[in-house]
Amino acid sequence: MKYVGVLLVFVIATFIAGCSQPNESNAEEGLPVLITLTCNPNLASEPCQDVEFDRSDEIRIMMEAIHKAERLPGILDYGTQYDMSITNTDSSITRYDFSLGMDPKMQGLLVNHDDTHTGYSISLEDSNQLRRLIQRRTD
Repeated sequence: MKYVGVLLVFVIATFIAGCSQPNESNAEEGLPVLITLTCNPNLASEPCQDVEFDRSDEIRIMMEAIHKAERLPGILDYGTQYDMSITNTDSSITRYDFSLGMDPKMQGLLVNHDDTHTGYSISLEDSNQLRRLIQRRTD
């Protein structure tokens, strides 16, 4: 939990520092300007479409789920559904491996590219909210 708190403070500080472009609607809110989900071409077991989120309400939902994710114990052995890229207001990009799957009883998985041995579990409620958000964008 301590690592999640430190990560959260770092992410928030990065967003606040990136608010130097007042023309960006998300800059005033300290949110990233874009979240892109790119399908893993090696994962053929489930249908997948690339998705971009550029609306502040959608980005806020994604970021809240990330901030509430809980650290998983141990070293991970996982497959990934998406490569998630978060573009901040200063144009810096943070990358994650991100998996939700189709099963509404399955929690999501988030792994920062900078530390692929540490994973974070996205709650069932947040995972289902993210599935609905992705579904709205891909229909």
